[in-house]
Amino acid sequence: MLEVKDATIVIGEKTLAQGLSFTARDGQLTCITGSEGAGKTTLIRTLMGFLPVKEGFVSVDGELLTIRSAPAFRTMMVYLPQQMQMLRHQLMPPEAPACESDEQTVWAPVLPLLQEGLGEVTSGLGVVPPLSAEEIFSLASETLQQATDKPIVIADEPAAHLTFELTQRMLELLREQAAAGKTVLIASRKAEIIANADQIIDLDRL
Repeated sequence: MLEVKDATIVIGEKTLAQGLSFTARDGQLTCITGSEGAGKTTLIRTLMGFLPVKEGFVSVDGELLTIRSAPAFRTMMVYLPQQMQMLRHQLMPPEAPACESDEQTVWAPVLPLLQEGLGEVTSGLGVVPPLSAEEIFSLASETLQQATDKPIVIADEPAAHLTFELTQRMLELLREQAAAGKTVLIASRKAEIIANADQIIDLDRL
């Protein structure tokens, strides 16, 4: 369970959220939505402990989430990033060179460096070419299968580059995670995702 209580999130001089409160519960699908630039990804980064709240707090299963405690809490989370190609090494065949497969280790150093909106992602790991829709879905499915012991699923626009059919299959995957008793939190503007959420946090209405 993830709880946000009276949180104020500020980036530079811009306040993205003020007095935000909600609880993403186990067994439910919570969707964070809003227009482009509303702060969906920033809120996800805050919930993962990469950014602090200026006021209020975030807690995981009743324990306070801070920048210092975040690394331990991230071991409880499986993350499907908007730029899924950053995890494409998980699609490599067994004979491919060994590469760190833990999403926390991969994303912790590069998440603040992502350049969103580009066909390619530039990071500390170099330029990574985009994936096809089928590869994105396959990678998401495999990542979730490898994280059965992680009780929190966080997905940032997981269906942004998928066809309608693959969007439905992605939704089924996420629904299965919730049915298994996990906390599932998704940032998305896709109508299909929003319509199937148990709880909707619309950042445009804060």
